[in-house]
Amino acid sequence: MKIPWYWLLGIVLMIATVVVLSAAQTSLWFLVLGRFPPPMFWLIVLVYVSVTRPLWEATMMTYLLSLTMIPFTASPLEEVLVFCLLLMVFIFLIRERVFWGGPTYFMMMVGGSSLVAPIFYWFVSRWLDKTPIFIPEVFDWLISACLTTLFSLPLYRLYKWFDQVASQDAGAEGRVGPR
Repeated sequence: MKIPWYWLLGIVLMIATVVVLSAAQTSLWFLVLGRFPPPMFWLIVLVYVSVTRPLWEATMMTYLLSLTMIPFTASPLEEVLVFCLLLMVFIFLIRERVFWGGPTYFMMMVGGSSLVAPIFYWFVSRWLDKTPIFIPEVFDWLISACLTTLFSLPLYRLYKWFDQVASQDAGAEGRVGPR
């Protein structure tokens, strides 16, 4: 079996941006802005992969993304993995019903996912964690969702460029959008 090196390059570039942006989110952000809630940079990659890739590739990237996020969080692996898979399934269900290409759709999906993500995390925390979240920080979640949506447009352009570098046209290799 021939390994598609350009496809692998695209995956490595996306994972590398997740590592760099998550490191900035968990360390540099708090040094510069204090307790102001940071955007969820990892969620932008999860939405991009879930919107533009077929199910098998999105599932594989979700697993890789979950493993990449573990050093940057205090949550256990199974909690992060279940949380990311729930978000991916949620994005896929919406994508199958409503889809149009372009940055506006992507920003809408990032905005909706960043609003739903804290609710999913709260349920997963209640289900799997020994010390679950009792009092949700709604204001922090809303600020973080707004910032995530704002940061999604430049990162969308970056990930589109990664796809061009990796010679992966959005519609050439995988199915994009509903059937």
